[in-house]
Amino acid sequence: MKPVGGFAWSVTFFGLLCMLTPLVVVIASSFNAGVEVAFPPKGFSFKWYANVFARERFLKSFQFSFLLASASTAISLVLGLLSATAIVRHRFFGRDVASTALSSPLMAPQVVLGMSLLIFLSQAGIVSSVIGLGALHLILTLPYTVRVLTATLHRFPVSLEEAAIIHGAPRVVAFTLITVPVIKPGIVAAAIFAFVTSFDNFTASQFLIWDRTTLPVEIFAYATTESDPTVAAISAILVCVTAFVVVLVERWVGLETVTG
Repeated sequence: MKPVGGFAWSVTFFGLLCMLTPLVVVIASSFNAGVEVAFPPKGFSFKWYANVFARERFLKSFQFSFLLASASTAISLVLGLLSATAIVRHRFFGRDVASTALSSPLMAPQVVLGMSLLIFLSQAGIVSSVIGLGALHLILTLPYTVRVLTATLHRFPVSLEEAAIIHGAPRVVAFTLITVPVIKPGIVAAAIFAFVTSFDNFTASQFLIWDRTTLPVEIFAYATTESDPTVAAISAILVCVTAFVVVLVERWVGLETVTG
């Protein structure tokens, strides 16, 4: 058992090293005092972080990405919860087909999704990036909310809701006051998956950018023309924000309930 345990620890350590090394390189490079990305950094400076907040396009694209991700997450949570409830609790013709169709965006390459939606919107005469990106991000996030909430509802003891109905509560009220609070960890997990998927999406979103741009697309555009550590700085900020969110989730519902 000891050799096997030692090998398992070695593999775990190697995996952690592979995951953390790029983050260390990016964060360290963001403090480089020079005008190019370098590791180890040559000097120490916060000027590239100041450049992130001084660049108006970064701030506007961050705001747009945040609002877009929040809206698509909220809508996909509502639609995902309704769809998951129908799939789990009702038997109807085409239920398996509907379940597969809701998960189908996960099977298609995002390049195909972005290009297909671009062609469809162009033929329909819709040139607004808000409408196109909103539809795209809803398509991308809905499969995650449906799958997570379907698994959560499968584990939910429906007898709790039935007991409230027996005692006179309307079905909608029982679902809202009994089921929703109990499945809160699943809702949080679905929201996290949906928000991150929307906020970080680049591959499909790049096809639907017109007058407004998302943060990942703006970062890519900046990286293609500039070689300074500004991109490393904004990446380090996003890593820290993500870690902060993970800590909040741990304190609120516990990571074991979200990932379990």
